[in-house]
Amino acid sequence: MKIAIAGATGLTGNLCLKELIENEKITEIYAIGRRPTGIAHSKINEVKLENNKLTQKVNADAFICCLGTTIKKAGSKKAFEQIDLELPLYLAMELKSAGCKTAAVISSMGADPKSMIFYSRVKGKMESAMKEIGFESLSILRPSLIRGNRNEKRFGEDFAKVMMKLFDLILIGPMKNYQSIQAKDIAKSLVKKVIEGIPGFHIYKSGRI
Repeated sequence: MKIAIAGATGLTGNLCLKELIENEKITEIYAIGRRPTGIAHSKINEVKLENNKLTQKVNADAFICCLGTTIKKAGSKKAFEQIDLELPLYLAMELKSAGCKTAAVISSMGADPKSMIFYSRVKGKMESAMKEIGFESLSILRPSLIRGNRNEKRFGEDFAKVMMKLFDLILIGPMKNYQSIQAKDIAKSLVKKVIEGIPGFHIYKSGRI
């Protein structure tokens, strides 16, 4: 099975890439990005993006999208939309036109195209547009706060992680979807979803990831 992955240099994407390498069912990996993954392996084909456009055609059976940033890191709301909305949709359409039938995408808890919150609204728009592309199998993962070791420091997020570990103990039953989640668990779920390729459109909140 041939998999295309975008966002493999990020926290979850990098873990997902390693999961793909270790999975015997995966024979070829197209790692799409603006910079190299830094991982050398016979399964990996690095596909460079120039001006957010593919430099070559990618023929993959499935697409995993781990693209995501913050407005602060992107520099502006417009730049954020380019990374979290426009680029995922562009790649999905290009891959779909080349024969890709399955996709699994990381979104966010609270994603809603009509949300008053800019971040949630962008994620909601991405989900809605992704559904319209027409993959035979599309899985949207909506994690709560993601835990893991990031390369960059985010003070507010680090503080939130400490608090969430405490709140996770009481977030049970219907509140389980608000529990924080390890990036490695999201990575494993993404790989599982594209290998299974269950027909239709599916949304998975933290409690089901």
